[in-house]
Amino acid sequence: MNKQQNNQYDTLVIGGGIAGQEAALSLADMNHKVLLVEKGLSIGGKMIQLSKVFPTLDCAACITTPKMSETARHPNITLMLNSEIDGITKNDDGDFDISVTNKPRYVIQENCTGCQECEVVCPEVRSDEYNTNLAGRKVAYIPFSLANPRIATIDRQDHSAPCINACPGGVKAYGYITLARNGQYEEAMKLHLEDIPFPGSLGRACYHPCQNACTRGMVEEPVDIRKIKRYFSDWYYEKYPQAPSVEIKEKTGKRVAVIGSGPAGITAAYHLALKGHTVTIFEAAPAAGGMLRLALPEYRAPKDVVDRDLQNITVLGVDIEVNKKITYLKSLKEQGFDAVFVGIGTHKAISSGTEGSDLRGVTDCLTFLREANIGKREDLTGKKVMVIGGGNTAIDAARTSLRLGAEKVMVVYRRSREEMPCFAPEIEEAEEEGVEIRVLRNPVQYIGENGQLTQIRLTKMQLGEKDASGRRSAEPIAGSEYTEEVDYVIEAIGLRADTSAFVGQLDLNRNGTIRTDARTLQTSVEYIFAGGDTVTGSTTLIEAAGQGKKAAFYMDKWLRGLNMHDFEEGDKLPAIDKNIVLNRFKGAKRPQVKNAVMPLAERARSWEEVEKTFTEEELKASTQRCLDCSNCRECHQCVNICPANAIDFSQKTKTLEIKAKSVVVTTGYKLFPPSAKPNYGYAKYANVIDAMQMDRLIAPTRPFNNVLRPGDGKVPDNIAYILCTGSRDSAIENGGCGSDCSNNPICSQICCMYSIKQAQLLMGALPMADITIYYMDIRAFGKGYEEFFQQTKGMGTNFVKGKVAKIRETEDGKGDLIVRYEDVTKGVVKEARHDLVVLSVGVVPNKDVPHMFKGEILELDDFSFVKQTDELVSPALTSIEGVFVAGAASGPKDIPDSILSAGCAASEVTGYLSRKEALLDDKKGRFRVMQQSTMSQSILQQ
Repeated sequence: MNKQQNNQYDTLVIGGGIAGQEAALSLADMNHKVLLVEKGLSIGGKMIQLSKVFPTLDCAACITTPKMSETARHPNITLMLNSEIDGITKNDDGDFDISVTNKPRYVIQENCTGCQECEVVCPEVRSDEYNTNLAGRKVAYIPFSLANPRIATIDRQDHSAPCINACPGGVKAYGYITLARNGQYEEAMKLHLEDIPFPGSLGRACYHPCQNACTRGMVEEPVDIRKIKRYFSDWYYEKYPQAPSVEIKEKTGKRVAVIGSGPAGITAAYHLALKGHTVTIFEAAPAAGGMLRLALPEYRAPKDVVDRDLQNITVLGVDIEVNKKITYLKSLKEQGFDAVFVGIGTHKAISSGTEGSDLRGVTDCLTFLREANIGKREDLTGKKVMVIGGGNTAIDAARTSLRLGAEKVMVVYRRSREEMPCFAPEIEEAEEEGVEIRVLRNPVQYIGENGQLTQIRLTKMQLGEKDASGRRSAEPIAGSEYTEEVDYVIEAIGLRADTSAFVGQLDLNRNGTIRTDARTLQTSVEYIFAGGDTVTGSTTLIEAAGQGKKAAFYMDKWLRGLNMHDFEEGDKLPAIDKNIVLNRFKGAKRPQVKNAVMPLAERARSWEEVEKTFTEEELKASTQRCLDCSNCRECHQCVNICPANAIDFSQKTKTLEIKAKSVVVTTGYKLFPPSAKPNYGYAKYANVIDAMQMDRLIAPTRPFNNVLRPGDGKVPDNIAYILCTGSRDSAIENGGCGSDCSNNPICSQICCMYSIKQAQLLMGALPMADITIYYMDIRAFGKGYEEFFQQTKGMGTNFVKGKVAKIRETEDGKGDLIVRYEDVTKGVVKEARHDLVVLSVGVVPNKDVPHMFKGEILELDDFSFVKQTDELVSPALTSIEGVFVAGAASGPKDIPDSILSAGCAASEVTGYLSRKEALLDDKKGRFRVMQQSTMSQSILQQ
């Protein structure tokens, strides 16, 4: 594709239609280097959509496809498809500086074989632009069967679903919802495993930012994305109690040490192992899992689920060494590790510093939860427990206390309930179990006897102004202190990273977190990277995992000796505007599916899971609530099926800077939008179509096996054409399509003949059909055109000289149409019934062209086509020296005229380049003479 390796060209050709190809080939054959920029996915323009050409009725595709192939393969032509010109500026040398935006196809062009396997498995159908929206095509698709180059594309439309965009770990929630809805649970699990390796735990304990971003929440309640994940991960783990083996195709020979086996550490290890590196995890605790095992209570995340999640990492060959605390980082380098990832989390609790906090009976939340999960559980039978704090860990500690036998459990928080950072459903479940929430309270003293806690002194609080966290500050109320008896206090004030051992080894921030490069997560030591809570401070499971994934991406680049800053991690696109989704939503309200939970009477003292997994019926009902926000579901079925590994969702939009000595504008024309004539019923009545749609219906590459009308698939037998729809019409002010369809007085030249062509083809395809053409007059100006017109008349086409006023649908529900028109020959108004009406739309100029040029004005003619400044002698010249025009960009033209004008433009460009080169040679020659003269004078003086 990119034959020209540098960014300098003799000519830029804008537009890959027949004129653009002809101009590019003519110039390339004269040994000029040509860049052809086309905004579509293939060259071919409108000609490749046509059935036949008039008046010869030769196959349009048979004529243009050899030219397309020649253009695509010419060594002097570089194609830049799916690209648009941002700006063209003339520089001081008289050349052009060009800025081009190249949009991604999400397919590696060199790899794609055009096999269409991605199309087959893609679950999403969209309207097919090539077939003028008469049929469907997949989101993963090849533009059309004769596309050149024949390369697939993934139509992501520059946006993602809000749920995908919101996930810090890059998990494709919309994708796995789609797969689960289709019953593809294994595929849903594999999609999740592309990003994060512990879906079992996340399906139970993730605080689902994806769900918080769900568009359905603006209708009534969001889709329960977390529970959908839990269903397919449980299904998968039941099917595969032991993780299936994974083949690592490439082993790099590089060794990586990961410190910490929490969400960040295991995710980093997972992705590094998938890249072929040998990974060892060092964990200070007696069991792996980090916060998944040490902090999450059994009733929320059973440890057998954590164990099965960890198998997803160890099956890749990752070793986990427990009871192995690393304090001297350099020792890992000495042991032969090439890189190190530090992900030790925030396993140090922040103390409130309250007087008496050293009493027995006062503990911190992490110590308490750790002992409850993997150590000796505290016996709280009959005791009164108070938890200080309002976060998720505080609520976990409170509910755990109930299960350890506490008679009464209170959560004390210094702000209001609205400011509590804990996940709201967790608070509600805690209250259901008997936990008492006390807000606007704060401890000032722990009181004890013989070193044992017996009482707590509290003060009432009030809210002041907002502080740095965005929440209103809590201020004590003078004189409001009181004392309360308590047996056990758990402080859940906050968590921080314990990086004291790394002082002097790594650069740290003031709060103790490790300082890293914001993009790559590389630390002050080249071979050491860090991520998760140890970098960001205390966050969530999925945020920490996302950091581990990101670090692994850049570590892999570093280990391979690549410049990390040349790469961008992730494949996210901006979230679609939710209003777009809501505007197209016509369904009824359907609240969230409420799945079963353990009966309240049993759960407060039980370690069994409170929440139950969806039944399959509940899962289906939940997935059906998805509003299908984005164009691409990002289910990655195309990725998995592609035999050439050509799908690449990480591709990004690129802006390229190009230089060219000349420019040829071959942007063609636009078709008049028929909806701008509302009285004709286009888009209102299914069986009113435009002429390009009819050309697709009768083309050899048509979407159906026969000529069928769109409304009901019936074969039509009474077809009407209405000529001059949108041309020769100065009465159109604005039909809702902007300036494109405002007052178009010109004759489009080609409409009469393409309608007559279609009439002849229809009489061949549907010999029993009646064809009527409503016209004001017929333009048959070219060679053989008049004979073609008379031939069509003689074949039985009915030509009615009349102006159509209105089209309406019949009232019998059959979808037929009534055409109301004035019979000009008789001066009377008549009506006729047809079962299909074709609007022969006119040509309108492409008004985007002048905006491409910066600092120079590309003049337009009176009809907004590119102005030919010397139409008779040098018709390719424009108002900008070095810029030429060809094809229908300068006015309506048929195919032969477009080809002729392209040849003319190529000739003009060649002459211009030759004169430019001669002038440059002359300047160089004069400069050499001046140099020699100066040297001679210098010698004489000496």
